[in-house]
Amino acid sequence: MISLDFIQGNITYDDLSLLEDSAIEDQVHNLKEDMLQVVYPDGLLLDVGWFPSFDVKGHFQIKVVKNHDWDSPVLKFTAQSIRALIKQLLLTQSQLMQR
Repeated sequence: MISLDFIQGNITYDDLSLLEDSAIEDQVHNLKEDMLQVVYPDGLLLDVGWFPSFDVKGHFQIKVVKNHDWDSPVLKFTAQSIRALIKQLLLTQSQLMQR
C-alpha cells in the first residue's frame, strides 16, 4: 500500500493508498477516475484519478480546483508512474501550502 502520511490536508476520499509501489500493469484493475480527494484551506481541493479508467496506457491526473470550479483548475499535472505521482503530489502540496 502507498503511504499518504505526507498529506497535510483533510483526506475526504482515498482509494489511492490501496495501490502498491509496483508496475502499473500489475494493478490496472484498481486504476479509476476517482482515487483521491484532499481538502485544503481557502476552498482548495486536490483531486487525483487515472484517465482513462482501467487502461494501462492511461495516466494519473492531478487537479487542484478552487471553490469546486472544475472547469477552471488552478493547477493540473499528469504522471505516468506511482513514483512520479508521489513526487508531483509533494510538489503540488508544497505550492498549496505557500498560498
